Amino acid sequence: MAGKLIEANEYRFGPKNDWSIVIANTQPLREKAFKLVHDIYLDKGFALVPNLRSGLWCTIHHLHPHTLTFLALKAGQAAGTVSIVPDSRLGLPADIIFPERLAVLRKAGRQLCEIFSLGVNEGIDHSAIDLTMHLYRLVHLAATRLLHNTDIVASVMVHHAAFYSNFLLFDEVSPDSRQSPKTGEQVVFTRMNLETMESRYARRYSRLKGKRNLHRWFFQNEEAETLVDWIRRNRQPMTVDELNYFGAEKSHALSEAGSEAVAVLMEYCQKAEAVRDEDRRED
Repeated sequence: MAGKLIEANEYRFGPKNDWSIVIANTQPLREKAFKLVHDIYLDKGFALVPNLRSGLWCTIHHLHPHTLTFLALKAGQAAGTVSIVPDSRLGLPADIIFPERLAVLRKAGRQLCEIFSLGVNEGIDHSAIDLTMHLYRLVHLAATRLLHNTDIVASVMVHHAAFYSNFLLFDEVSPDSRQSPKTGEQVVFTRMNLETMESRYARRYSRLKGKRNLHRWFFQNEEAETLVDWIRRNRQPMTVDELNYFGAEKSHALSEAGSEAVAVLMEYCQKAEAVRDEDRRED
């Protein structure tokens, strides 16, 4: 599973370094990621409610300026993607399905983020688990080192629950499932306590060899500092123009969210643009 950065905007991996992961920080890259998730969900037969005509999977949480999306490519073809959504006044995607679970965590002072829109194109020649683990490692670094989260949450399909509990060692994988209003699929709530993750991984994985040693993969990887710096330099908040393109022209995400949510989103976007303008002046 080892990889390395060989270009400023790409993380490359694979036997011949022929796979790359980029941060979707432009309109074309974001569109490619949103289309990939849409197509994967459609191929699986999900009852897609939003954005069926646009061919993109885009929700109000994708439009948050600090949502971070990774996109995996091979020969320019989209192969996998995942987004990490920060908690905010917009809430998290899981609030739609598991509001009481998130309320308990917030009341306890936990700093949350959510893994969202994870998709891997199984039709491209690769190891799906290898690609998934590269994406998860980037999510983990972003959550712990840049967003300073204490917990990652996710709503995952029932048939993936064992992967999260037995392999990724999420602390909490709820036994009860609920229907996602956006896909029609049965999903369960999962949570990873990032503050205790390393000790669990050390107990389970530290004595294993090669790819099986997930403790080394997440916590003793020499690439970590380079990757954190790469994410920091390449993340780029969505602009107001992109927000209108994806949220109004290509989907109904803005109108469906309601005026209050849109006002909050615009506030976040304006603040992000002000910071970006200040950074440009300093450069």
